Amino acid sequence: MGLGLLTASCTRSVKQSALLIIGGCISVLFVATAALAQEILPSHFPRASLVPSIPLSAQEKAWIKEHPNVRVAIKSGWMPIEFQLENQKHAGVSVDYLEQISLLTGLSFTVVDYHPNINTNEVEMMTGIRDKRTPPGFKPVATPYLDIANAIYVATHSSLSPGQTNLNQLSQKKVAVFRNGPVAQELKAAVPDIDIKLFAIADDAFEQLDAHAVDAYIGNELVLDYHIDYHKIKSIRKSGITPITSKVYMAVGDEYPVLQGILNKAVLQIGTNPPEILNTWKIKPENLFVQYLIATISFFSVVLLFQLIKLYKSSKKQAIAAEEKIWFQANHDFLTQLPNRYFLKTKLSEALHQSEISLGRIGVIIIDLDNFKEINDTAGHAIGDEVLIKVADRIKHIITPPNIIARFGGDEFLILVQENPDEQALHMFCARLIEEMEAPFRVQQKSFLVSISIGASLFPDNSRNAEELIMFADEAMYQAKRTGKNKFILFNENMHDVFTKRTQLGNELRHAVERHQLYLQYQPIFNLHTLRCEKVEALLRWYHPEFGTVPPNVFISIAEENGCILDLGEWVFQQVLSDFAKLSSYFGDIEICINLSPLQFAQSEYIDQFISSINHLGIPGAHFCFEITEGLLLEPSNSVIDSINKINEHGIRLALDDFGTGYSSLAYLNKFKIDYVKIDKSFISNITEHPNDLALCKTIIYMGKQLNIRLIAEGVETQEQENLLKDMGCDYSQGFFRARPITIRDLSVAV
Repeated sequence: MGLGLLTASCTRSVKQSALLIIGGCISVLFVATAALAQEILPSHFPRASLVPSIPLSAQEKAWIKEHPNVRVAIKSGWMPIEFQLENQKHAGVSVDYLEQISLLTGLSFTVVDYHPNINTNEVEMMTGIRDKRTPPGFKPVATPYLDIANAIYVATHSSLSPGQTNLNQLSQKKVAVFRNGPVAQELKAAVPDIDIKLFAIADDAFEQLDAHAVDAYIGNELVLDYHIDYHKIKSIRKSGITPITSKVYMAVGDEYPVLQGILNKAVLQIGTNPPEILNTWKIKPENLFVQYLIATISFFSVVLLFQLIKLYKSSKKQAIAAEEKIWFQANHDFLTQLPNRYFLKTKLSEALHQSEISLGRIGVIIIDLDNFKEINDTAGHAIGDEVLIKVADRIKHIITPPNIIARFGGDEFLILVQENPDEQALHMFCARLIEEMEAPFRVQQKSFLVSISIGASLFPDNSRNAEELIMFADEAMYQAKRTGKNKFILFNENMHDVFTKRTQLGNELRHAVERHQLYLQYQPIFNLHTLRCEKVEALLRWYHPEFGTVPPNVFISIAEENGCILDLGEWVFQQVLSDFAKLSSYFGDIEICINLSPLQFAQSEYIDQFISSINHLGIPGAHFCFEITEGLLLEPSNSVIDSINKINEHGIRLALDDFGTGYSSLAYLNKFKIDYVKIDKSFISNITEHPNDLALCKTIIYMGKQLNIRLIAEGVETQEQENLLKDMGCDYSQGFFRARPITIRDLSVAV
């Protein structure tokens, strides 16, 4: 699709026709017509508006002659910077800027739809590069063509002054920021005590802002002003401008240095933020067009008005198509093309109103992918996005009208069931959804098993309010996750109390470190051949003054859900190092086992800091063992592999915890250096009564011996169990039979 096609818009036709009709009165009519076109299609610029031609070298002129047409990758959903209309033509600031370059250099451009894995075999250049972050094989042009301020947005009734808020006023405030990009880092550097909350979707940030969960949202002024205007969001207002800007570049393939030089000159000549382009896309006050129109009608004769109406009718069809495209983009998720949360909430309100009249029932179903975060952390967000698209396609396959499915944010989907469902019908429908997810998803020659947890609520059984129905379905979904995942649960009143208590625990857990409510217990691990304690496992405990001792299986899952697992893990690291000297004095040459969450493993700076600390203290890495789960090693990302290599290089041991309860793929045991496998206590507890469990333990121990991996049995509670394990060749025993977990203080008394 050539850029020449993009420039042949109805806007230019309207302007040229108006010139022929109104003669000397052209300037007033041009203003009115441009105001009309601004809301429909991007403006284009006559050759007269260009700056003088740029001086090109003989080599550059020869390159243009040899390559008159350049393929350029343009994104399809970043309004108003670059997006795609219903007629498949691209529009936006980037397209208008390319037209300026075309007229300035003689180059013409063929537009190619951008995708995350674009390469130089498909295009010679691309637009819309944020802060010089280019795909492999591309190099950014030296000068940005856009440098847009990041504005501060607040709720309409916020106490922050409209138009006067600055960064200093956001000190100790909760501020939402887009997840990808350097804005969060620059903001943290400018206001160190600001509380930054990262979001991947603007709709999620606005919803949190509207609910007063955050105090402000900082983002690209041009994009967010446009977003707010098209969504007609009245509950959010712009409150100030920050000194932090977001730069947008063009990028050229590494093998086209001459084209790089041509674009460098062109961008320098046209300039960053050219006003003739930006003014076309900046949102104007809603009544500006009315003012122009009234002034124009009062100035022109009846004949002129007739011609204007005639011109308007000729472009009406294209205008409607463009508006439909913009409406679709405003009400649908860009990644999956499903309706978004705004569209679904509107439909839910309409359905509830209709059901109040017809006395019908409505079901609200929320679906959340189990362990999807591990896919993002280990395989990367690009693969995670492709998995989401395939999940959406499978769900769409079994959704029939009038039921509606929407992407509700992140890895959550919401289904509105409007076929007067009862509890049995919801159970059957959700069972089919779970069955649909059983087959693995193939993405880039890799297989991913994705299960789902489902929660549902019913109108009018559970509530007559739309927000409450969504909240109750969400609570039921989290109950499904907490009780085993890959299941469906229908909301009941008792769940709300449990959810409220869990939320309260989550809020208290955020302050557990600073309030000194955490402590460690150490459980000895014995060599089955010498019966000497050679290892201890560090076990995190939480005592709350109101709730008492909170079980680890409760607060660890909460910490992983709300993200404070990183703070808890850092505290465990520091406490283990503090206790090391005492443990060594009690046990001699001791090895301390520390549990790591997938999030800690994916963010290697925490492991790097621990390694730096033991090096500074002069403690050999062989005194420590990191316990991880099997899921991390199935499809590991580069960051996970790097972390494993660092651990091995510094002599820190690696153990697979709860082996046999997860994926139990044997391939990764041979691929990575695993020192220990811990046999889960669910197998150990029944080895004296159930032959199958005994056979499984024998198999695991035999496999470990063949791979030179040492075996640790968890949950050993009787002499008979220990004797069997020793006879089978198991290396270590951990459990209540030999020793219960004990604090460092109680350990000193016992010793």
